[in-house]
Amino acid sequence: MFKRLMCALLLMSGVIAQVKAEQGCPYPSTVKYADQHFHAVDKGLLWQSPKVSHRDFVDRFVGAVFVPGEDQERENGYMDKCIYRTSWGSVVALRPDKGNGVINMSLTSTLHWELQAGAFGMPVYLCTDSQPDNCAFTINDKES
Repeated sequence: MFKRLMCALLLMSGVIAQVKAEQGCPYPSTVKYADQHFHAVDKGLLWQSPKVSHRDFVDRFVGAVFVPGEDQERENGYMDKCIYRTSWGSVVALRPDKGNGVINMSLTSTLHWELQAGAFGMPVYLCTDSQPDNCAFTINDKES
């Protein structure tokens, strides 16, 4: 299983370099449980949850959180998480996985993102639409 995961990561690292188009959070049907984590690969980007203690399946998409750059700008920030509910009602948060780095992203011009005060008064953009594609963003980073 570890070898398969490593092969998938190597394959995706080449694909991520080509990803620039608008994309959204992964659809619930693409989220799978393996090795005590929920995983999804969407348009070449790996999404992963923190370690979870029980096997379940993702039932529905709840929303997403985007952390803006300076001055609440939409053009420079990062996707903090995509949030889902499992069949047993647990909450699962998937984050884009780039190893130890943060992937620089921009929000697209959709009307589904709303500026709100997050933890400690920090501004965040929330998308609470039930369709993952409506919580769209663009990856700004170019891999070398």
